[in-house]
Amino acid sequence: MDKTITLLLQLSLITPFVMVLVAALVGFRILKGRPHWPALIGVVLTTMVAVTSVFFFRSRLQSQSYSRTLIDWLSLGSGEESRLSIGVLFDPLSLAFFLLISLASLFYLLLDHSFSVLPAPRSRRQFTSLLYLLCFFATAGIVLATNFLQLFLFWLMLSMSMNLLHELNLPDESSPEAPHRHWWGWNAFSDAMLLLAIFLISVNFKSLNFLTCLQPDAIQAAYTQNRVALPGIGAALFLAALPRLNLFPASALIVCRKTPWNSSSLAALSLLSLPAGLFLLLRTAPYFFAIQANQRLLLQLGTLSAFLTLFSAISLTRGQQRDRVLYWLSATMAGMTVAILGMSRGSSLHLILALVLLQTSLFAVLIPIQHRLQEGTLPPQSMGSIQVCVLLLLTASVAGLGTMLNPLIAARAAAQNLRSELMVWLMLLILAGYVFGLARFYFFLNARSKSADSRANFPVLPLWGITVLICLTSVSVYVRLPFFPQLWPALMTGDSENPFDRDWLFCSLFCVMPLVALVLAWMTASKTDRRKPDASPEPALIQLGQSHYYSLTLLNRTLIHPLQFCAKFVSLLDEWILALGSRFSLETLPNYWGQLLKQMQNGQVAFQTLVLLFTLSILIFVLMVLQI
Repeated sequence: MDKTITLLLQLSLITPFVMVLVAALVGFRILKGRPHWPALIGVVLTTMVAVTSVFFFRSRLQSQSYSRTLIDWLSLGSGEESRLSIGVLFDPLSLAFFLLISLASLFYLLLDHSFSVLPAPRSRRQFTSLLYLLCFFATAGIVLATNFLQLFLFWLMLSMSMNLLHELNLPDESSPEAPHRHWWGWNAFSDAMLLLAIFLISVNFKSLNFLTCLQPDAIQAAYTQNRVALPGIGAALFLAALPRLNLFPASALIVCRKTPWNSSSLAALSLLSLPAGLFLLLRTAPYFFAIQANQRLLLQLGTLSAFLTLFSAISLTRGQQRDRVLYWLSATMAGMTVAILGMSRGSSLHLILALVLLQTSLFAVLIPIQHRLQEGTLPPQSMGSIQVCVLLLLTASVAGLGTMLNPLIAARAAAQNLRSELMVWLMLLILAGYVFGLARFYFFLNARSKSADSRANFPVLPLWGITVLICLTSVSVYVRLPFFPQLWPALMTGDSENPFDRDWLFCSLFCVMPLVALVLAWMTASKTDRRKPDASPEPALIQLGQSHYYSLTLLNRTLIHPLQFCAKFVSLLDEWILALGSRFSLETLPNYWGQLLKQMQNGQVAFQTLVLLFTLSILIFVLMVLQI
């Protein structure tokens, strides 16, 4: 038993490292072979290790965690806690993310590297797979880290690997576009913020080991000693995770190029960088949940970022810039996850993991399909299967969004002020917009089905297998299946109270708004492909500005014009009421005047009636003047 535990702990990090070395030898032509095969084999083997580890440790991680030091690298001080050691930590959070990044990368590589590579520069063909595998290895090192120093080391490795991958996928030198390397700045900012957070943790906790400095007693002692330590640590950690999660304003990275992004760069951003940033927040969640200020930081900034990235995604012209749409939709999903984390205060961690698993798996399939659409290499004989699979995947993804219902209802019930409740309702609007963006991608795929390339091929069988697996995972969130609770512990939403009994209004709107979003996406979908291949691309910022102007114009027509109609209607109604009142006064009041005079002659009224008579006379005179 101990040998099996030791073997799994060692293979989890050694397997991708060995395959990185093999991929490097193949990339530099020391070993013969296609460059993408070492990356695919490495991810397959790592996925097998991850699945085996989940099955083996599923009943053991409830009472304890397992860790093992693989190598003691550097000694940064005299104390035991100042040693830089590379190790592996198995607990429910690390195993869940280890399985998540392994499955997402496996889905992407099966669909993206199963066809013959299109003509590309030699360096890009040789080193793209190597750099992606290096990003995968760095992300695995982050989620399996045992201390903050190891996490920072692999964090730097992920930054450098992504920088090189983006540089490799830059346009050729003959391209008129001047490269804007915004990724260097954002990755450096993330590294600096994480280093600052580690410095603050080492000063206040005297330890960088996860099993020591994340304990509630240690956090309470540090907060008692220094009350400004936890807010500073929380802010630094959030800023370190912000570029990894592609939150606003780091989401503007996608507009630094006007040419389409390569699928490997998009996959590294959405399938590896995003889980790494989310893992950092979840691993250090005790620092955020210890004080109210850090919880509000997650809730408000996560919601605001999700709203802004969603607005950018749905502002783009129909049928264009699908790479940016997928990137901004993944950033929207990250913002929603961060906001749910701030709302739930850690009580819905398993629901957050289920949501991230389904949405990340969806993007792992959509990114290679979008790349094939961009290159025009989707075969017409496979378009039917691709459309059906994408439809099933989108259905599973929308069903997976139901995991957000209970946390949102609980957050609305616990809202103490108007701003907190407004954030919950804004999340409902963001959810509908997210569904709208995914539906637009599906209708765009249908519009492009007639422009496929009959000479290309597509791995339909792996696509069907991935689709069935994701759909079963989505079903297992609500219905207990015999296999999935062992593969992904605590995947189900639980036997909680009926959400309709808790908040029928919010639950009804939660179910109706995605349906309305689907209808609007169908109504605004383009029926044919309206691309202009001969038109020269405009600068990226100009395209984004035009898209935002187009969206604001639609918003003006949707909201301002009805308000103007209501104002005009009220004005006409006011004029009609005034005219009716004036006519009534001029026609009816003289009759009342005559009756009063007659009654005064008969002595049936008092002196007050005489005063009223003169008052009405003056009123009639004023109304007559107004009519003139």
